[in-house]
Amino acid sequence: MKDTDDMESIIAQFRTGNFILLHDDESRENEVDIILAGNFATPSNIQIMRELGGGLLCVAIPNEIGLILDLPYMWQLLDSANDSYSSLSNIINTDVSVNNRSTHSITFNQRKLGSVTDLGKSNTIISLTKLCNNWSTNNNLKNIFYSTFESPGHLQLLIGTKGLIKSRQGHTELSLFLTNLAELTPVVIMCEMLDGRTFDSLNVEDCKKIAEQNKFIFLESETLIKYYHNQKI
Repeated sequence: MKDTDDMESIIAQFRTGNFILLHDDESRENEVDIILAGNFATPSNIQIMRELGGGLLCVAIPNEIGLILDLPYMWQLLDSANDSYSSLSNIINTDVSVNNRSTHSITFNQRKLGSVTDLGKSNTIISLTKLCNNWSTNNNLKNIFYSTFESPGHLQLLIGTKGLIKSRQGHTELSLFLTNLAELTPVVIMCEMLDGRTFDSLNVEDCKKIAEQNKFIFLESETLIKYYHNQKI
């Protein structure tokens, strides 16, 4: 599917578990991530993402859930540990504004399960997705999270910037915005598309070919942002 296809169709397909190859702006990372709603985490889907993508497997949640869980961004964690480890703050990228810093948070596994295998990863993501399904009304969300998961682990947690694409237009915010449009639980799995020949990011044209061959959606961030503005969401 081309990025010019109707957004309503793209949203409907994302809602039913289709993969999206999401390209951010050329002025940003100019990279493509393969993304999937957390509701559809299965061992076979995780394997597809590993084999077609190849990058770090990440799981994104919105800022509102991150606040309830009292989870920091990694740069905040490094900064707060500076009293004990005086060099850590020096490694934080301060060349960009706070809203444009990395959305990486902690790494995590599910307790007693681990997340080394595709089965373990998918079960961990499903557990997180189920937990986040009723996040706004679950008064025990934080306690359940900390009793269910542990850190460090093999999955990278991402926390969306408050306001999503109004504040930051990275893969994290764009993909979480898609879950809102699709009325899905706000958990997204994502993995960068890498090139096994050049050992760099896979170029956009090759990503489009992969999307077409596998009947996935290829979506430009510009298309999604334009839809956001047109809908006045």
